Amino acid sequence: MQDQHDSQSLEHAMDGQRLTQWWQRRPVSDAERSERSERFFWWRVVAVLGGALTVATLGVLQVRRSSSGIRTAYELVRANDALREQIEANRHAEANLTGLKNPNELRKEANEVYHMRVPGADEQVDVE
Repeated sequence: MQDQHDSQSLEHAMDGQRLTQWWQRRPVSDAERSERSERFFWWRVVAVLGGALTVATLGVLQVRRSSSGIRTAYELVRANDALREQIEANRHAEANLTGLKNPNELRKEANEVYHMRVPGADEQVDVE
């Protein structure tokens, strides 16, 4: 039992000694320092490029999202303009038709503009 306790305390002491050795600074050669510096430089380059790529990607996504909303708004404006023009054309046509008192002029307007024709006396027209 005592041997087991001694071996555990010895392992614990060795772990502490390894930790102390690891923590203490040891002399570093110029070649090793240069290699570490170069490795650290490349990691910084990779980190900066990764950060720039992330920011650029988020920017592109934000622009796409906002431009999608703008495109939709422009489509709505175009549809609204087309509707307004159609309503105005309908009002103009109604004004022209109500202003026509002559049945011959009414037939002419219906035939030329709306491609309607008057059925003949021998034709039968079914209206549903």
